[in-house]
Amino acid sequence: MLDFLIKGGLLITGEGIWKADVGITGEKVSLIEGEIEAEKSKRVIDARGKYVLPGIIDPHTHPVYEDGVLETARAAAYGGTTFLLFYAYIKPGQPVLDTIKWFRDEGLANSVLDFGLHAGFFDAQNQVPLIPEIFKLGVSSGKIFMAYAKLKWMTDDYWLMAAADIISQEGGLLMVHAENGLANDYLEDKLLLKEGRPQQEVFLQTNPDILEAEAVNRACRIAQVARCPVYIVHNSAGKSIPVIRRIKEEGHRVYAETCPQYLCLNDEVYRKFGALAKVGPPIRTEFDRLALWEGVQNGTIDTIGSDHAAKAKKLEDDFFKAPYGSPQCETMLSLIFDEGVNTGRISLPRMVKLMCENPAKIFGLYPRKGTIKVGSDADLVVFDPSMKHTLKNEEQHTRVGYTLYHGREVLGKPIFSMQRGRILLEDGELKSKPGSSQFFPTRAGQVDPSDLI
Repeated sequence: MLDFLIKGGLLITGEGIWKADVGITGEKVSLIEGEIEAEKSKRVIDARGKYVLPGIIDPHTHPVYEDGVLETARAAAYGGTTFLLFYAYIKPGQPVLDTIKWFRDEGLANSVLDFGLHAGFFDAQNQVPLIPEIFKLGVSSGKIFMAYAKLKWMTDDYWLMAAADIISQEGGLLMVHAENGLANDYLEDKLLLKEGRPQQEVFLQTNPDILEAEAVNRACRIAQVARCPVYIVHNSAGKSIPVIRRIKEEGHRVYAETCPQYLCLNDEVYRKFGALAKVGPPIRTEFDRLALWEGVQNGTIDTIGSDHAAKAKKLEDDFFKAPYGSPQCETMLSLIFDEGVNTGRISLPRMVKLMCENPAKIFGLYPRKGTIKVGSDADLVVFDPSMKHTLKNEEQHTRVGYTLYHGREVLGKPIFSMQRGRILLEDGELKSKPGSSQFFPTRAGQVDPSDLI
């Protein structure tokens, strides 16, 4: 007897689309057939006219601001996500291994979704040498900042090289925020401090696309010397796409991520949302947005992550003083479906590759996560492609209570989800409780990028 039967839907994986019923026993998918009798299951979920997707994997979340682990996971669950990768930020002076353990324990106590961790290095000189010990805790990916020199978050090329070398020896994945921090800070000093121009007016000039592309190239070349796989987070610049594509074609193991804010918005957002739209790297021009979609289409971009960083801001706040970041995880799936699939830019299987299968493969979770196969975890989403709804500030489940898509009408919404055979989301209510999650050690950077297209 099956525990659950998801019946009558169109099954979507990275391999294609077909009409099939999905049977679940315990935590696993146990049966996939064109027609399964309802009498064989304790409970039947009617998916007629709906899509049945693997649970969304969000590879880029920051549970360290207004939304902690609980709030980030809760908001993501309402958006159809079933697995999160949290950045475990290690600030200067913090004990490295104890901080990683704290994030793991916090996730086990408070997340409503299964999760893994990335290390986030803010003091590379003192933290990078401990990478082998971090990896023993099940964390096989670490992020370096090439930006934010004034904030003292930036890692110079010496320690970027050291991180790539050590991570390569340990068999993991280097993750990089690729912007030229020192050059950007000079431009900010010149245009803001010397010339007195408003930051909102010159935001793209102080964080130019060509310097993002330069940093992407530099990070990839340093990693190439170390023979280290590299993952470029939150690509925002169209000029980065040919750089990444060229290095991939040379055979280096480089993976590229972009985010819904870069695919769905352009620099007009600053006029409408002001300081709320201050994110790093910046939301750029329509040229950049379309170039990123081209990268998504041709396989240069491998994943879409939310970069969820819920910061407390108001529309009227001073743009310069406002922090970088915005809430993104709850709206991500509906937006990418509406902006990507509904417009014909990408197919449903391509969407599933970008948001489920590829992140699972890159971080060593596949095929337990990221697909629908017999033996996979029963992480499933029932998605209604015909449900029209308007994104509103007051309906968000993040603590900051705003979205950069307020007032936008989208077509398509997740209406039901489960994780490891237990119901997460049903009838607009989150059923999962804190402490029901599992921590998943990762084995990142092992898949050939050509296997992700």
